[in-house]
Amino acid sequence: MYLKYKYWFFKKAIPVDICQKILVAGRSEIKEVGVTSDKNSYKESYKERKCKVSWLDDKWLYKIINPYIHEANKNAGWNFDWDWNEASQFTIYNKDGYYGWHVDQGFNNIDHKNKNINGKTRKLSLTLQLTDKTEYEGGDFQFKWLVEDEIETITVDDAKDIGTIIIFPSFIHHQVMPITKGKRESLVNWSVGPPFK
Repeated sequence: MYLKYKYWFFKKAIPVDICQKILVAGRSEIKEVGVTSDKNSYKESYKERKCKVSWLDDKWLYKIINPYIHEANKNAGWNFDWDWNEASQFTIYNKDGYYGWHVDQGFNNIDHKNKNINGKTRKLSLTLQLTDKTEYEGGDFQFKWLVEDEIETITVDDAKDIGTIIIFPSFIHHQVMPITKGKRESLVNWSVGPPFK
């Protein structure tokens, strides 16, 4: 699939007070170790990922992020058919925390008890930066893709601005580089829809 735009971002889109509200909500939930998946299961693996996560599934949150998802989907020309959001993942990367190269779209259609998610696939991924860039070092958000038989890696420098939203197709490789100082917190969400044909 040819993509003219491989990601779309909205710099400092979410006001700091709303970011603070999301931080309070995410920090108040029970934290668990971030896991990775293979074709059949989920697993803890510090070789691939080191972070803590909690889950937010509040309507007020979707009212904030969904307009940006719709706008990016249209403006970038992806026009993916999506109709629901999975629960949002609040993620904490402490010193030495990271998430290596991965894609968000799974090998199989989603098996979920929620009928609005079950049988669908992740189509669009969203990351919202919740930590001011002066509060940590490292933690760069990067993408990689193939360009004329060579792998191109880019760092999204604007991703470090608090309130910035990055949206991209869930099948694109991305990573969060190790935190060398401080702590980085973010919100991640996945928009799902019928499997690609």
